[in-house]
Amino acid sequence: MTRRKSRPPHTLTLTALVDPRLEGARCAGKAPLFDDELPGETTEARSERLAYAANICRGCPVRTACYAASLEHDAAGLWAGRIRSIDHATRKKVPA
Repeated sequence: MTRRKSRPPHTLTLTALVDPRLEGARCAGKAPLFDDELPGETTEARSERLAYAANICRGCPVRTACYAASLEHDAAGLWAGRIRSIDHATRKKVPA
């Protein structure tokens, strides 16, 4: 008997906790990649990490819902391929 691989149960739960519209997001289970800043991270490392994360966003089936959720939840980090800061003054797209 073979078993089907399934998504870890915590991934679905965390996505549903943030916003149920985000189920099926390509970023599920990869949260640290999308954080605004990581402790001790250089500017160059942050730029590379966020560019990699933005690439994951491309073609995501819930990208539009993700952008709406980011506005509603007032969240910082990379959402729907865009960097959102706490003050939202530096909101911008990550270059490809």
